[in-house]
Amino acid sequence: MSNGDFPTTRNLIDADIGPLRKFTGILDSMPREPVTYGQGESARRSERVTLCFRDIEVIETIEPYNLPTFTFSMSLSNRKKSRWGVFGVSLNAVLDQQYTPEQLDPVNPNYVKPSARMDIKDCISKRLGLVVADGEEGRPQPPILYDGRADEDRPTPAWTVYMVEGVGVIGMQGVTPIEKAMQILDGKTQAEFNSAALADPVIQGDAQLLQAITMPVSAANSFTTVMLTTGQFTKDDQDIFHRV
Repeated sequence: MSNGDFPTTRNLIDADIGPLRKFTGILDSMPREPVTYGQGESARRSERVTLCFRDIEVIETIEPYNLPTFTFSMSLSNRKKSRWGVFGVSLNAVLDQQYTPEQLDPVNPNYVKPSARMDIKDCISKRLGLVVADGEEGRPQPPILYDGRADEDRPTPAWTVYMVEGVGVIGMQGVTPIEKAMQILDGKTQAEFNSAALADPVIQGDAQLLQAITMPVSAANSFTTVMLTTGQFTKDDQDIFHRV
């Protein structure tokens, strides 16, 4: 019996993600449909959105993919700890690259409220770059999301956006979350850094970095401790960090 006659346990795909791992494509439409989970009094109603892309350019895939279109679906949610939330945070981080620091500062008179900024509806007919955060082959680490079947939080692969045509690029090809954190840390105290970093949309898209920033400063793996121990930053007598 040849190897081709056997089933394989390799290159398994997630039904909610599909075979692609990184691609660019033009966002064509976003149809929505109601769904119901469970039965009777315990039934839970939700809504799923399907993102439809055309004219795609496949950059990474786990199996041959030659179609010009690609779609994937997610349940809509206003929670950041959801696949839609992870997707949205990463998209907003790219879209917010077009605004000045003053426009992103809530206490500045030039502040632009999130509701007045560019949103996903404004991305229709634009080319987007997407990558699966699964921690494989150099891709971003998977976010920690709630798994209802296991009733616990666990690393969960999810789609993230790294590029919007004509707007910005971040993460995979632009400013990485770690680099953005280092830029913010320079010239700030620990408290000033924490406040600015946790509010930054680029950093918000990296769950692992957020965890390192929110660790106690005494922890060996906390972000600022690592910056000091690796010699990338120093701290002066006023507890202000300086990039080396």
